[in-house]
Amino acid sequence: MSGVKNFRDMGGYSSADGRTMQWGRLFRSGHLAEMTEVCGTEILARDIETVIDFRSDAEKVRHPVQWPFGWAPEYHPTPIGGNAAAWVKELYDQLAKTDFPAQALRQQFILAFKTIPIDNQQGLKTFFDITADPRSGRALLFHCTAGKDRTGIAGALLMKALGISEDQIMHDFLLTNDAVDLDSTSATIAEWLSRKAGQTIKPSDVLPLVGVEADFLEASYQAIRHDFGTIEAYLEHAMGLTAKRRAALQDIYLE
Repeated sequence: MSGVKNFRDMGGYSSADGRTMQWGRLFRSGHLAEMTEVCGTEILARDIETVIDFRSDAEKVRHPVQWPFGWAPEYHPTPIGGNAAAWVKELYDQLAKTDFPAQALRQQFILAFKTIPIDNQQGLKTFFDITADPRSGRALLFHCTAGKDRTGIAGALLMKALGISEDQIMHDFLLTNDAVDLDSTSATIAEWLSRKAGQTIKPSDVLPLVGVEADFLEASYQAIRHDFGTIEAYLEHAMGLTAKRRAALQDIYLE
């Protein structure tokens, strides 16, 4: 998708009951602030009616969305993940005083993945409330800034609710590493962070900022199980997915 990083259709995955996630119904991506005119045409062709934006207000100021001509989606600002500005400041502080920036970055992401599903239950519940609306068969897109962390957690939980196997959920989560140019993006971010942190940071050190690891998603699962016992209990009690609502959700996205 020209102008949108990490954009992808979530169709094609098989559920435990033998059905398949429909193509052209659920999309995930990074932010939409750099959409081109061609991108607008591509978006319209996919009949995306609803957009859920997980970014904070500060992120939206840095990368404001300008809808391409002819596209006016139903827009839901649904911030999850806390204060991005405070998170970045904490990251800079750690990088400035650590001799192991790669380890510091990775641990920061592990912490974020543990925190997001627990501290942002209302935002994630809103996400499920919106996705449970049939919208007359039209498509839905959810995104954050990079389309990998908050979007990755929400996507994994949604797939779990749809009865998709753990292997397929992890496959979708790790597709970010194929969807972005890890080498060039890491080099650019490392140079920028080196100036901010006051020390040399190698491109390999910042891979957690660009890509994802299986351990990140496992950290979210671990936090959920710690507080709720099982992911199933979390979906039911925190996300409001009773058996009836979950069956209705599956009927929307599975065929």
